[in-house]
Amino acid sequence: MIVGIGRSPIADFIIKYYNEYVGKALYPYPLFLDDKKLLLQGKKARYVQRLWANKNVTKIALYPDYTYEILNLPKHILYILPIHDLRKDYELYCKLKEKYNIWPGYASDVKYRNYSLEDFLEEFKGEKLWYLGVSTKTELKEALMFNFQGMDVTGFLFGKNEDRKNALKLRRMLTDFLKQVSKPQGRQSSILEFFPLNWGV
Repeated sequence: MIVGIGRSPIADFIIKYYNEYVGKALYPYPLFLDDKKLLLQGKKARYVQRLWANKNVTKIALYPDYTYEILNLPKHILYILPIHDLRKDYELYCKLKEKYNIWPGYASDVKYRNYSLEDFLEEFKGEKLWYLGVSTKTELKEALMFNFQGMDVTGFLFGKNEDRKNALKLRRMLTDFLKQVSKPQGRQSSILEFFPLNWGV
């Protein structure tokens, strides 16, 4: 299991205190690039500019939502395609696979998808899967139970704002989280399966 963390105080905290996991199991910003605000506002061009600006650092990034065209993007990055419409996005995924290293992303929020988890797992059977926006213990349990190979998490997974501001509490929660995602859940994949050997990660 690999974990992306978007731009946030938690990403900074991980880089400072969990550096031994960075680039191996944990991918805090800017290793993981996900600007939900830009993407959901449809500001695709600005997001793509940010992606190119970070191309020497970013290892995992979201492919822009609701974009039914093949964009010109850095090819060495692992892309996560958010699946909103199962039929349309599956067709796009098949086309993108010919050009990029890309995984389908399950939308945790029901308002951003027209399918069930079961439908998603069936449609992408045999593919490497990403769980988008894990923010509750239930979603974390679901991602682990169904053997998603990757996920990104929000700060809400680690308690209330005051909990996240307490360095000792946050460190304890992150350590527990790392133990949980490191437990064998069915077939575990090597990190080398996800990224080329020449990345120097």
